[in-house]
Amino acid sequence: MNDMAFSSQCNRWQLRALIVGAIAAVVSIIGAVFQHAQFFQSYLFAWLSWSGLPFGALVIVMMQFLTGGKWGLALRGLSTAAFRTLPFIAVLFVPVLLGLHDLYGWSNGARGEAPGYHHKAQYLNVPFFTARSVFYFAVLAIIGMLLRRWMKARGDTKPVSRRVAALSGVGLIVYVLCMNFASTDWVMSLTPEWYSTVFVEVFAAGQFLSALALMTAVLCIFAAHSSLGDTIPEKVFQDLGSMLVAFVIFWAYVSFSQFLIIWSGNLPKEISWYLARSGGGWPWLAVALALGQLFLPFALLLSRERKRHPRRLARVCFCILGANVLNNFWLVAPTFHPRGIYVHWLDLTVWLALGGFWFALFFYFLKQQPLLPQELLEVPQHG
Repeated sequence: MNDMAFSSQCNRWQLRALIVGAIAAVVSIIGAVFQHAQFFQSYLFAWLSWSGLPFGALVIVMMQFLTGGKWGLALRGLSTAAFRTLPFIAVLFVPVLLGLHDLYGWSNGARGEAPGYHHKAQYLNVPFFTARSVFYFAVLAIIGMLLRRWMKARGDTKPVSRRVAALSGVGLIVYVLCMNFASTDWVMSLTPEWYSTVFVEVFAAGQFLSALALMTAVLCIFAAHSSLGDTIPEKVFQDLGSMLVAFVIFWAYVSFSQFLIIWSGNLPKEISWYLARSGGGWPWLAVALALGQLFLPFALLLSRERKRHPRRLARVCFCILGANVLNNFWLVAPTFHPRGIYVHWLDLTVWLALGGFWFALFFYFLKQQPLLPQELLEVPQHG
């Protein structure tokens, strides 16, 4: 795929995404006028779904600089374009702040609407919550900006410099620390009396897995519909498929570990989160989530040939991405609808609006740089 064809393809996808986002945004705004509480609930679910992509993409790039590997070279351009959307994701967080009183019971703590909140009041309050969120975005966006600037100065064909490797190592530590508190703020505090020491692993694993699946799917689509299929070694797709297997297993391990620890402890403050998800059809969503984000991808990716075939690998990636949407719905919706599964049309329109705008910006950044670095294109072509 030459530069003109690549840019033209990105322009088409960017325009389609922008149209979908604009139409869905108009419908969502109309819905917000009449059902503002439901709008903010749907918005939080949608924002969590899309915000994980740039965070996870940043981790992909930093991991590749530390570990090496052709799989990372193949995803570097895509992941860089994805984490450049972090400032946009930060701006999209503003409606969450505007809807705090509809989302987080502790924000109404003075009215006693959040049991278990008062002893956490020094931490769970609106000014401190806002300041912490701004800090997470600022720090990670600065790391992404420095990483991209130093990558550009280094060039594609030069070895990884010490400062890029050092920034990646520090950046991964900072990311984990930020997500430790961000997962508590954005998701766990929906049920302020609940806590889990494993939840940050579940949260971060979901971000990385969704970003890895999306970047792999986009790479597979480009490879299947262009000459890139002959340029990228088959071993790259096999490595990406193997990484997906590893991280679906890791996500399942930490998710089940959290459940097992809480179930065995059977403490009131720990089981409250699962109680809201134990009836009214929510367990069936958990089953669907386990099938879509563990058993089905695991079974399909056991095949070496499927991992090496871009079209087949892309289908598995879309399965994981769909399950990740269910996962974010599972994190948010039962808090507001513990009596049973409840899907509102705003859940779909807000998700499409944020996704359309995110993809439009993603393709805008993607066409500004080569899809693949020169050092990958210079790899001898053999199986």
